[in-house]
Amino acid sequence: MISPQTKSLTVNGIKLAYTEWDGEKGPLFCLSSISGHKGSFTNIAQQLAPEYRLFAIDLRGRGDSDKPHEGYGFSYHARDILAFADALGYEKFSFIGHSFGGTVSVYIASIRPSRIRSVVLIDGGCDPKEEVLEAMRPMLRRLAYVYPSMDDYLDSMRSLPYFRDQWSAALENYLRDDVEIFNDGSARSKASAEAIERDLDVHFYYSMCVHFPTMQCPTLFIRPKQGLLGDKAHVLDEKEAAAFVAWIPDCERVDLPDVNHYTMVLTDDPPVTPPIKKFLRDVELYKQKR
Repeated sequence: MISPQTKSLTVNGIKLAYTEWDGEKGPLFCLSSISGHKGSFTNIAQQLAPEYRLFAIDLRGRGDSDKPHEGYGFSYHARDILAFADALGYEKFSFIGHSFGGTVSVYIASIRPSRIRSVVLIDGGCDPKEEVLEAMRPMLRRLAYVYPSMDDYLDSMRSLPYFRDQWSAALENYLRDDVEIFNDGSARSKASAEAIERDLDVHFYYSMCVHFPTMQCPTLFIRPKQGLLGDKAHVLDEKEAAAFVAWIPDCERVDLPDVNHYTMVLTDDPPVTPPIKKFLRDVELYKQKR
């Protein structure tokens, strides 16, 4: 097992926290969901390193990164990630983006195509639908809550329909890592509710579809067959997913059974890892043949 290192880097006047796994190829920049944190990628990274070097980054407003009152939306996240790459000396890199992290990846790949080698989109990259946001809101509302204890926080998360039947050690560890504990034992999510609201405000007044055709790198879209509410609340339904993949010039798609938007990543043995490995190796072989 590769031992990761958790560090921070100051760019654009704010601290970005990240976890790094050492490896030979890459780098792969990993961006999590709208309220997620770098721990989303722990089990994925353990299977990709040491073949690949990975950086799982807390976006501003999330996890252990700074949470300024202003500066949200895709342009700010893009400036942060590009400055992060510059500070580490990487002219080119690849993305693995989950949900909102995938959308940030699409935006950056579109505006700076010369810097992006490839993109993996884990059920992300597109505009949010109200049906999906309604399913997510019970979790998003909990961000500002202060719970009497960690156990109360975990019980609240365990009651959510998309976690209830697929609870795992990986999911519990992820949730524990996203909580700050106060002196009286009470607990609250590290993610800033204000930051999430500001990012969603920008998201609703922005159309990602103009960026899809301008992507110039190989792209993999991984979609769960389960919605957030069983057969409902897919980020992209079957018809939408087909159109999305067709819009991106060099994009392939993999569908995964028996998992939803969250549990495709937050499991002890994430099913997204094998298709990611295959895709990265296929990209490498293709470039070697050119």
